[in-house]
Amino acid sequence: MPCCPPLITLPYKLERDKPPFEGDDIKYPESLVRYFLKEFTKKGDNVFDPFSGLGTTLFVAEEMARMPYGMEADQERYEWVAGQLNNWTNLIRADAAKMLHYDFPKMDFAITSPPYMPKNYKWNPLYGGDPAKAGYESYLKRMEHIFRQLSKLMKRNAHIVVQLDNIRRRTFTPLVQDVGKVISKTMRLDNEIIVQWKNGPKDYPYTHCLIFKNTQQ
Repeated sequence: MPCCPPLITLPYKLERDKPPFEGDDIKYPESLVRYFLKEFTKKGDNVFDPFSGLGTTLFVAEEMARMPYGMEADQERYEWVAGQLNNWTNLIRADAAKMLHYDFPKMDFAITSPPYMPKNYKWNPLYGGDPAKAGYESYLKRMEHIFRQLSKLMKRNAHIVVQLDNIRRRTFTPLVQDVGKVISKTMRLDNEIIVQWKNGPKDYPYTHCLIFKNTQQ
């Protein structure tokens, strides 16, 4: 019988005030990033987030004396993060799929929470809702492409942590399995950790973290 994924408990606390343009659906606390940076990095390491969002990865990396790098396609989020980040020039406002177009150094570690998409939706967040790129299959193909680019940016044997949740709505979306499967075409899945939240929202008791290892040159 297969083993259950390892379970860890982390405090659920959003330590930074959210920007006025953001809703209440923030599910990526600083404790998550801090845990994995302690596990996989040391001071001075380059840490990358291809979907920087509100900058949690970058702020925590900077706080822990790691060098933060990231990408964010949304203008408002980019400006909000860059305005508070010391190493703000390391954040690029662009589509994550274009990461190799920029002069990033090789990365020691990456951690991210990519945009989610329910399988019965047409609006594809990885293409900004472009009707020509609608649908879940197009989303998964784009995710595969982005992480293939990421593997080329990472140092050999570097680790990549991807935080994901299955979507339990009228139509169930096994996002953890589906995204994990397409990333595994490029990088080796080493582990899955379930993070149980301490004092988290009642409707959000845990999350999944997939840990990949970049075995590419």
